[in-house]
Amino acid sequence: MAKSTPTPRKRAAYFVVGAILGGILGYGFVSAGPGPTPSIFAPGARVWVFGGALIWGVLSALSPAAFWRQNRFRWRHEDDE
Repeated sequence: MAKSTPTPRKRAAYFVVGAILGGILGYGFVSAGPGPTPSIFAPGARVWVFGGALIWGVLSALSPAAFWRQNRFRWRHEDDE
């Protein structure tokens, strides 16, 4: 049984969700250091926040099924059967 490819609208939605998650994680890296939190537009912080958003967005749009790992339940409960 062949799986259908996601529509462009679905890929765009996954890009947005992935970009939001990547931006949040990037901001977490930036703000976790000692001292005051730099602006997200500072040169060092910009790379982490917007770079993380771009990478996560692209990866989630390229493979939406793997992004959510829909087969996780079967993998974790394989020995219960």
